[in-house]
Amino acid sequence: MYEVTEKLADRAYRFIRQEMQEGSLVPGSQLVNRKLAAEIGVSVIPVREAIHRLVTEGLVEHVPGAGAFVRNPNREDLEELYVLRDALESCAAAEAARYITPHQLDDLDAMLEEFFEIRDLIRERSDGYATPAQFNRWLDLEEAFHETVIDASRNRLIAKVIREHRAVATVFESQRHSSKLLTVDLAEKTCDSKKQLLQALRDGNGPLARELMSAQIQRGCRDVLAFLRQERRS
Repeated sequence: MYEVTEKLADRAYRFIRQEMQEGSLVPGSQLVNRKLAAEIGVSVIPVREAIHRLVTEGLVEHVPGAGAFVRNPNREDLEELYVLRDALESCAAAEAARYITPHQLDDLDAMLEEFFEIRDLIRERSDGYATPAQFNRWLDLEEAFHETVIDASRNRLIAKVIREHRAVATVFESQRHSSKLLTVDLAEKTCDSKKQLLQALRDGNGPLARELMSAQIQRGCRDVLAFLRQERRS
């Protein structure tokens, strides 16, 4: 019985996560147990377990007397996560230059090709911004690219700390409803920097890989926080 409930809780968790990623559950949305249970086709018990897991991961906030709500990371949260990412992912990139496999390089190559394809699509748009669908795919690629570099480092402690704090996922998920963040200029810079990073990894140049990863993360922090400031003013 416990195993069945656990599997149903995983199913409920995946459903809620997908709803959050696709924008059906936006920051501030209340998670209503019975409504979610009916949509997923399970009882409320697995839904409660899934929500508890999301609370522990920092994606959902439980407000006493009110219920559970999709959490929106504030500026301080994002700044701290970017600092953590800069410290750990730059180190991971240096290690990855030593240990990355041909298969992982092929995966990064394929992602880079898709980055360039999305950049070209944005170039064709008259407003110079990505569509929401293009932006969401871009963020999926960003997360996958960084996760691949972390895995390639073979440093289990770095991977554990990053994943426990959901540093990569939270940063990118917090941007999913701000597609105007991705301009042609930003897409160009990102593609160029990722191309350089991939070459450093292929060449086994750890110091350069560290430097390039750090520069990417710091630029991302500046761009995202500046965009959020501007969004609040408008």
